[in-house]
Amino acid sequence: MMIPADLVLLDGNIISMNPKMPSAQAIAVSGDRISCVGSNQEVKQYIGEKTRVICLEGKTVLPGFIDTHAHVVDYGKLLTWLDLYGASSIKEIQTRLAEHIKRVGKDKWVLGRALNPEELLEKRLPLCHELDAVSSDAPVVFYCQMGQVCVVNSKVLEVAKISQRVDSGIERDLMGEPTGVLRDQATNFVWNIIPEPDEQELYNATKLALSNFVQLGITCVHWIVLSEVELSIIQKLIETSSLPLRVYLIVPAGLVDLALQKLKRFENGFFKLGGGIVFVDGYLASRTAALFEPYTDCPSNQGGLLCSQNELFVFADKIQTAGLQLIVHAVGDRAIQEAVNIIQHVGRNSNVPCPRLEQAAVLNQQLMRCIKELDISVSVQPCVVDSEFSVWSAEKRLGEKRVRYLFPVKDLLNCGVLVSAGSDCPMEPLNPLLGLEAAVRRVGVQNLSVFEALQMYTVFAARAASLDFVDKGSIEQGKLADLIVLSNNPLSLPSDKLAISVSVCFTVIGGVVCCSKN
Repeated sequence: MMIPADLVLLDGNIISMNPKMPSAQAIAVSGDRISCVGSNQEVKQYIGEKTRVICLEGKTVLPGFIDTHAHVVDYGKLLTWLDLYGASSIKEIQTRLAEHIKRVGKDKWVLGRALNPEELLEKRLPLCHELDAVSSDAPVVFYCQMGQVCVVNSKVLEVAKISQRVDSGIERDLMGEPTGVLRDQATNFVWNIIPEPDEQELYNATKLALSNFVQLGITCVHWIVLSEVELSIIQKLIETSSLPLRVYLIVPAGLVDLALQKLKRFENGFFKLGGGIVFVDGYLASRTAALFEPYTDCPSNQGGLLCSQNELFVFADKIQTAGLQLIVHAVGDRAIQEAVNIIQHVGRNSNVPCPRLEQAAVLNQQLMRCIKELDISVSVQPCVVDSEFSVWSAEKRLGEKRVRYLFPVKDLLNCGVLVSAGSDCPMEPLNPLLGLEAAVRRVGVQNLSVFEALQMYTVFAARAASLDFVDKGSIEQGKLADLIVLSNNPLSLPSDKLAISVSVCFTVIGGVVCCSKN
């Protein structure tokens, strides 16, 4: 006799990411596992008196998205900022600022995001006196949507002592006084003095962030820790059963011992202390990625390594000895070569997933062969790739020859390298649909099909953090019931319509239906 399921989804367009059964109509879920995938007729046999039945009316079902690179606490902090997206005039910005101060009080720093002068009626950034008209007491800092640019009020100019500084990034009026607009490195004068939230504020912000992950169809996140306080926040989330999605935690090498001490005992189906990360170099945008040859637009600079070969070996050995996946942040070709050398030197820990490179931006044929031969996976962030070209002028920085192999995702996939995808949120948008669109509409030979991009957010992402690959990433009998229901089929839409034409109707995590905004 068939045991009734707890949840049944009928009349759907199931894209399983399982080559043995690529598509289906219906899914039955018992407990936190998928008990049947097949036709409506096959799955209806699992319906009992207490089974929750949802008719999807042709909506598309995918495995839950897995974001393999996100900074959760920083994203939470960003969500507490004033959202300036879509503001159409400086007057509207002033109105939003006044409303925000009314909600949070006059004594707190006001941080804003997503300011876009091109969308404003005035076609320019607001100036400090225009922000002062609303708030001259509370420090106000608004960051632009594109580029390293911010605008501040007079209070911030005073606190940061901007008028006393000499920097080309400080915009000044005809009288030589700062206008409040700061660009490039000058923005650090302000960033470095913004006070950090306390632990309770960070905890509340993190809970809000995780809720957003679920609403966007993300059922598992590879959470990259940047500070010690995050470990306490994660511990509290676990102890209060407040993790709404699965977390694969990645900690810096310097926090491995503390993370093991505080968190290892909490591992369960929703939480795993999975990886340790080493940062070998910086980023292309700031010209701190380590290159073999100088930057084309700055011949005196070729970046630099953040640690010596010996330090890198010690960190890598420590991570693997602790039973964690070795993850190396390496952007430039010189840094990637160092990472490959160390991975080869320390050997493979067969008890953990294969070593992984984060970003691996500037590659060449030889490096790609080494990555394949050593069974190293690569984690990329498609929106980061898009920004390198559209915001940071990648071709100008690297030249035509090197830019051909900048984030060569298609080449990596074609030669059999496991490539997973993430957001690098909050530096880039969290929404996986935006990442899918960026990967698909990329200009040139490295653009992907929608299906290939989906693989990087599902089945490949699951493999990147698993030895046996039995739990996540595809819709199959016996796997975890981590699913997303989409309003439209992304495989049937134009590449530039993915993010605006598809929304997440609801998310299922471990068989539990979670409602979304949409």
